Amino acid sequence: MINGVSSPEPTPTAGQQGDWESLLPDVIDPANPPVGAFDGFAVLLAGESELPWAMVNWFGAVRGQQLFVGLANPADPDLPQADRTMPELTHGYCPDVYNNRRTLILNDTLGYNQFATNPVIDEFGIRTYQGSPLIDERTGHVWGTICAIGQNPRPRTVGRPAKLLMEHLRDLLMKPLYERVPLASASHHSTTPRALTAPAALTRPGFHR
Repeated sequence: MINGVSSPEPTPTAGQQGDWESLLPDVIDPANPPVGAFDGFAVLLAGESELPWAMVNWFGAVRGQQLFVGLANPADPDLPQADRTMPELTHGYCPDVYNNRRTLILNDTLGYNQFATNPVIDEFGIRTYQGSPLIDERTGHVWGTICAIGQNPRPRTVGRPAKLLMEHLRDLLMKPLYERVPLASASHHSTTPRALTAPAALTRPGFHR
């Protein structure tokens, strides 16, 4: 649980499969998102996008940080492993997706002036990114994003299929959120965002070997 009652299971890798929907609770508490189920969704996202890392990124759970409540790491032991948090809201491209409320596809992160200086390029070698916002249409609140990233640039022809894929998977994840996050709870979070305290198991930042 995010609020420190228990630690999550080890994060799955992109080579593993699982029925993420079967792990969802009947009622989802936004303050304690179902990490196991979201990890399973991230595995699905990594597989469908054919990229080594995938995340469900929950904004507002830890002040000043991005919290990956769903995470799939590459099976390749030579690639760095992502941790549960990104320490800076300036790191990566999910903050742009969150703030602008639209899908972002970067086939080559160095090909766009506004994105080419992001720290994740030098620090982690990220050269491709695709992400989409999780917008609750009932309230207009953005819960966070889903994203997939890799270290190799992709051709421009991947752009439109990647956008369609991300928006399809976004809708796939939003469906149970609509069904299992009570409207009263969604409305509360849309008007009174609060900073939560994550356990140490969820707060080691960045990537590591």
